[in-house]
Amino acid sequence: MEVGGNIREAIDTHPKGALMRFEVAPGSKKLLVPSGFNPWRRSLLARLTEEPTGGRANRELERALADLFGIGDERVQVTAGQKSSRKVVIVLGIDAEEAVRLLSRAIEGTP
Repeated sequence: MEVGGNIREAIDTHPKGALMRFEVAPGSKKLLVPSGFNPWRRSLLARLTEEPTGGRANRELERALADLFGIGDERVQVTAGQKSSRKVVIVLGIDAEEAVRLLSRAIEGTP
């Protein structure tokens, strides 16, 4: 799967789960996580409805990923880029291949 192969470039294995690189667009009209893949930066794209004030956009990204993976919010955390549009997120207890599979499916379902 071409999309999955590309997405794999944005995901690293971590002893506790999977690390994912995201570029986010806060203040969007519609929540869409993931919304695509940026091959130049090797990162996933996400559109967030929250504004980047007081960590609200970060929390929305964490909740959206928890929903996508079917896990609790406490297992998803923005670990780098808290005040940047480029973020690193860890998802605990999910291996990189499972992350690729679920994220690929979500992107392919995007209109």
